[in-house]
Amino acid sequence: MPGVYEVEIQQIKPEIRILGVDDARFERGRHEWTRLVGVVFRGGQWMEGCLQMPIRVDGDDVTRRLTQMVNTSPHYGQLRVIMTRDTIFGGTNVLDLQVLVEDTKLPVISVSDSKPDMRQVKKALQKINPDEWEQKYSRLTNAGPVRVVESRPGRAPVYIQWHGMPFQQIVELVQKTATRSRIPEPIRVAHLIASSFVLDPGA
Repeated sequence: MPGVYEVEIQQIKPEIRILGVDDARFERGRHEWTRLVGVVFRGGQWMEGCLQMPIRVDGDDVTRRLTQMVNTSPHYGQLRVIMTRDTIFGGTNVLDLQVLVEDTKLPVISVSDSKPDMRQVKKALQKINPDEWEQKYSRLTNAGPVRVVESRPGRAPVYIQWHGMPFQQIVELVQKTATRSRIPEPIRVAHLIASSFVLDPGA
């Protein structure tokens, strides 16, 4: 999707540095906070670093917190792309892709392993965030249409939304980093690490 900021990489090298992001598990009503986990990956090959940042469960701070994670990272000067697993974290904490791109000056790709059910998402937002649901829902629609990408031949596709990079390069990047499954390796590993977090109430 074209936006205020857009970059076209001349050549997507096999070892391009990507920040893959996912969130830790939590129990609604028991945990006020969960954590974003970011892994710095060289293409789809190996991990170079791990970052983390707290976010509020059902809150409204994921865009600001992820921006902080990126911009204060010692890897920032080498990062070329942010790749997230979905656009909603910590329950109903909705990421604003366009603001993230503008504030980090890096393209962002949101990857889902199943097609988002926007009707169910809207109902959840209305129930859990009745005073903020319209603002949060608009971030999802502003992220642009959900596009289908075949990351590995013969496998089920993934579903993406993006900002800050031409779609053709998004497809190339997703396919190059899906080295061990149909899920790109940076977010597959981020998911594995995030799933290992054990949160204390209020932590």
